[in-house]
Amino acid sequence: MAHSLKQLAIDVGNSRIKFVLLQTELPVKACRQLPLVEHAFSAPLEEPVPWTQILNWSGDQPLEHCQSVVAGSNPRGIKKIVTDWSLTSFPPPIEVLNTEDFPLTIDVDEPRKVGIDRLLNAVAANTLRQTDQGAIIVDTGTATTVDVVSSEGHFAGGSILPGFELSAKSLHDYTALLPLIPVSDLRQQEPVVLGKHTTNAIRSGLFWGQLGAVRELIHQFQNHSLFKTCPEPPLVLLTGGGSSLLAPHLDELVRFEPLLTLQGLAIVAQEISGIR
Repeated sequence: MAHSLKQLAIDVGNSRIKFVLLQTELPVKACRQLPLVEHAFSAPLEEPVPWTQILNWSGDQPLEHCQSVVAGSNPRGIKKIVTDWSLTSFPPPIEVLNTEDFPLTIDVDEPRKVGIDRLLNAVAANTLRQTDQGAIIVDTGTATTVDVVSSEGHFAGGSILPGFELSAKSLHDYTALLPLIPVSDLRQQEPVVLGKHTTNAIRSGLFWGQLGAVRELIHQFQNHSLFKTCPEPPLVLLTGGGSSLLAPHLDELVRFEPLLTLQGLAIVAQEISGIR
């Protein structure tokens, strides 16, 4: 029988912490849809967590029936969240640390070394893709990953390249004269292609270079032998902190799901806790 579950999901990254309150329809496999995002918030890792604001998300609803879950690529940040949990009224969080518990086959050389965010994205993709259809997942954060899920639903590997922020920082840190370009500059207006001064030349390289790399990787994976016998072309998903910059230029190629990782985390928490 279908029912729903409230979930507070927290993803602790290298530079930011993301919080979402979700409404998950159960059972997930039967519903074939991602948990619905009701509220979302992102904060720099070093800033205090605004627990009062997050608590207000629940309104008058009792919190004891809300499931909390935390995961991420930053162990120090996860420890900070768990240590501060007494400041909230939410039930103690499930800490998702062991990817062996994921409802996912990890078909790579070293499964334990795959970043947890990449695997959470794959779990979410398995909810959305059709039977016998694969998936390609573009996640733009500190690094940009372009990953593949086979038509059997297995995580099959992918590519990793520097994201917007890391590329900008590298140009500044490893040259004598190039300025640091904040990613927020790219959000203000679309960078010109032909830069007439250094700052615009860097903006052009950061933006159009990232877009070109992502387009080419999608193309290469679409034509990979892994998908040659699939009756349907792979579902292409775009997510992550920089995804809103790329989405307008990839809308003919991708489905935009900016919080895919956290929705995958909610699905994993539901699975490993045995909630049906």
